[in-house]
Parts: sequence; structure tokens; C-alpha cells
Amino acid sequence: MRLKKSAIGLSLFLFIMLWITDLTFGQGRNQEVTIIAPYQPSISDVTKIPFKPEFKDTLVKAPEMSYSINSQRIPTLFEAQPLKPAFIQIDPEKLLHRNYLKAGFGNYKMPYAEFYSNSLYSNKYSLGFYVRHLSSQGGIKDYPTSAFSKNNISVYGKRYLTDKVVSGNLLYDRDVVHYYGVKQNADNVTLTDNDLIQRFSLFGADVSLASNSRSKNNYLIALNFWGLNDIFKTKESQIGLKGAYSSGNKIINVAKEENLGANLHFDLYANNDSLNHLVTVKTALNPYFRLNFDYLDLTLGFETVLAADTNSKTYIYPQAKLFFKIIPDYLRLYLSVTGGLQRNTLKSTSRENPWINTLFSFNFTNTKYNFKGGVTGKINQLIDFNFSASYADIDNMLFFVNDNISPFNPNIKENFGNKFISVYDDVKVTTINFEGNYDAPNRLKTTLVATYRDYKLNNLDRPWHKPAIETSIISRYFLKPEIALTGELFYVGKSYARLQDADQNITEKKINGYVDLNFGAEYFFNDKISAFAQVSNVTGTRYYRWYQYPSQRINVMAGAVFAF
Repeated sequence: MRLKKSAIGLSLFLFIMLWITDLTFGQGRNQEVTIIAPYQPSISDVTKIPFKPEFKDTLVKAPEMSYSINSQRIPTLFEAQPLKPAFIQIDPEKLLHRNYLKAGFGNYKMPYAEFYSNSLYSNKYSLGFYVRHLSSQGGIKDYPTSAFSKNNISVYGKRYLTDKVVSGNLLYDRDVVHYYGVKQNADNVTLTDNDLIQRFSLFGADVSLASNSRSKNNYLIALNFWGLNDIFKTKESQIGLKGAYSSGNKIINVAKEENLGANLHFDLYANNDSLNHLVTVKTALNPYFRLNFDYLDLTLGFETVLAADTNSKTYIYPQAKLFFKIIPDYLRLYLSVTGGLQRNTLKSTSRENPWINTLFSFNFTNTKYNFKGGVTGKINQLIDFNFSASYADIDNMLFFVNDNISPFNPNIKENFGNKFISVYDDVKVTTINFEGNYDAPNRLKTTLVATYRDYKLNNLDRPWHKPAIETSIISRYFLKPEIALTGELFYVGKSYARLQDADQNITEKKINGYVDLNFGAEYFFNDKISAFAQVSNVTGTRYYRWYQYPSQRINVMAGAVFAF
């Protein structure tokens, strides 16, 4: 109890002392005291401002005004005078040259000449004459003579009538080659030029009558004949008749243009050699209906073919094509499904490979269908392109293989494998193709073509002598108006050859791919005379397109051109 009283007394004493101190030292000044306590949030009262927006109308009302115009014509002193029309005298006789001659000479003793002669401008007729010669004495090291010559002559003309055109053509070709694809002194046999020579002579003629008017109905009738023989008395001839008719009268009236038409072909082939005589007939009829809209062009049809040789057979093929303008004038899509029957002839095979054994098996190649699609167009006024891909199912496709069995000729019983015979197989072929052009007029023109083919064979081990890749780039550049430079680059991929021994054992030989690079230049003295120089196979590579047949190495030719 006493302790409690003592504490109360002490507290009272301290409070009095603090009060006295405050009175003593706090007079005459202010003192800020900070009290620290827990935060207690609060919101003060808010008074709303009574504000209403006001809009001022800025539209000014136009005052009503009345006025009048007192128009008055001011006379002019100009009087129009008739103008004399401009007259530009054009003389077709001076713009056109009647004759053109190009001639040159190169190593390997290679003369070259080409001559055209044509009638000048006429609305009644046109006539022309053409002759060409190219030959070489050969000279491939370690091989017998590889001399060759190519000769062509043709006379052609047209007669223009009121609403039709009559055309005609006569031609004669004479090609000479040598079977030089054998090493010298092979099997200790000496071969002379006469032993190796082969000569093909072709005579042909055709005549046609076609409509030449703006009528909606058009027609064509054509008749042709050619006969071919070689030095071994193998002969082949063909007579062909072609007819075509198209009517532009609308049938269902749903498109901008409608065409109903048909094509007719009749071909008769006769083959004679020392072993066989064969006559073959092929007749084809192709009716179609074409619809042309603003952005779409569609053709629907089919082809019926009757083929007869030792037996007869009828084939039917689709014939449908579609073109669609994705971007008018710049990009177009096309699709097609087609087919057809092709006769392999002595004429076609000897032009592809002149070193064939003309005792040849000539069969039909049947393209059952060929699906194709692509795009074509242009990037600008200088660049255009075409890209396509196709897939074809083909029966009896022709391939060339070396003949390792037959004697070389009736007088030489040895076999050198330097002639080619045919083998056939059913194939599915996938093809991808690209073509591009750059054309700056009077400056530079370049063309690129690249093709890839994939062969799915039924029986053969390889697509003999058929490369998978073929590419070419051809350019012409005007360094100056009077100087033109040319360049050509060809690339052919690898292929394979089939060899067969006396025991019927088959082996294959790889034929390496190759590059063929050519350069040329031409200098124009004026519009009538120029001089040229050409260098072929610049790399000097000895390459093989056909097994056992090497090419000539670097070849140089120079000459002149005359127009008169």
C-alpha cells in the first residue's frame, strides 16, 4: 500500500515539473510536434461542380443575293485551214531483200553454204527456193573416217485467192554418214571408207488448200508424200491425207466464242528391205468442242485411231485442254490430258540416230494418256517463262541399243557393235520442264531450257541412250549496233548403253554426261553484208552422245553473209 502511494506521488511530481518547464522555455516560440500513430484512411466530402457544355452554332446563313450576267461574244480572226495529210512513201521492194547467202569454212575441212531466194511482196503469190550444204572430212583420232554431209533443197510457194490459199512444197534431202564407231584395226580387219558409208535420200512433196477469210467456218485439206531409201536398198514411203474443219457458230450460247470442229488424218506406210515387206495404215479422227470465255479457254474432245499392219486394232484417247488467266496478260494456268498413237519410221529414227541398222523393227508407240499441267506468263515486258510437269503412260517406247550380234554387212561377217537396233518397253515417264526468255530488243536475247525425265521401266534395266537431264542456254548480245556476240551452252546428263556378247550375256556401259560450249561473233558492215566466226566445243572435250561414237573436238568456222 505504501509502495502504491509512493508511485502516485512520484508521477504527480514529474507531471508538475514538466508543466513548469514548458511554461519556462516555451514562451515566445512555436514548436512542431509529430505524433506517430497507425494510419487511418478517410475520404473527404466532395462537392459536384454543376457544369453543362454549351455549343455555339457557327453556321452562317448566306444572304440572299440576285445578280445577272451580261454575256457578249468576242469575235476571233482565226480561220481553220485544211491540212495536207502526211505522206510516207514505203517501197516494199527496197525494204525486202530477195536473196540471202551465208557461207563459211572450218577446220576438219568443213565447207558450209546456205542460200534463200524469195519473191518480193505480192498479194497474189509467194515463191521461194532454199538450198543448204554442210560437210566434213572427219578426222577423229584413232577412228576410221567420220566424214559426213548434209544437203537440203526445197522449192515452195503459195497462191492467194479471194477467200482461200493454195500451198505447195517440193524437197530433196541427201545425208551421208560413216559407221566410224569402231577402233582402227579392230579384230585385225581393215575397213575402207566404202565399207563404212551410209547414205539416206529423201524426196517429198505436199499440197494444201485452206480457207483464208474472216468467216466463222474454216477448213483445210492437205495431201503429202515422201519416199526414203538408203545405200543398202532399204526403202520406205508414206502417203498422207489431212482434213480439218471448224465452225465458229454458237451451239449452246454460253461463251464468248464457241468452236465445233474435227481433224482427220490418214497415213499409209510401205517398208521394203532385204528381209521384209510391210504395209501399215493409220486413220485418226478427232472431234472437239471449244469454249472461250474472258478468263477461261476449254477444249473437250477425243481421238479415235484405227491402226492396221499384220493385225488391226482400235484405240480411243482423251483430248482435253484448259487455259485459265490468273492475271490477264501476265500469268496463265494450263492443264491437259491427251494421248495418241505414233508410228516409228525409218525417216524419224534415222534422223534421231543415223547409225542405225536399217533392218529395223518399226512398231507403233502408244501413249495411253499424258497428264500435263503448268503455268506460263511474263514478269515484265522483257521476261517470260513456261513451267510444266507431266506424267505419261506409254506402251512400246523405242530405245536404241548397240547391235552386237549381226554381221557388219554381207561382205564383212565380223560384228563391231557400231550399228544400233531397236528395243521396246512399256514405260511411265515423269517430265519436268522449264523455259525462260529474256528479250531486250536490239540488245540482249537469252533463252534457257531445262528438262528432267524419270523413266519407270517394265522390262528393261535402263532407258538405253536416254539421259535424264538436258539443259541449254542460248544468248545473243549486241555489243554495238554493228557487233553481235552469241553464246551457247548445252549440258546432257549421263546415260547408259547395253552390250550383249555371243552368249547373250548383257552388260551395261555408262556414258558420261558432257558440256558443249560454243561462242560466236558477227560484224555488220551494213544491212547487206556481215562477217561471222563460230567456235564450237570450246573445251575440246571428246564426248559421246551414242556409245562408240566420239564427237569432234574444238571446231572453228568463219565466213560471210550477203543479202541482195
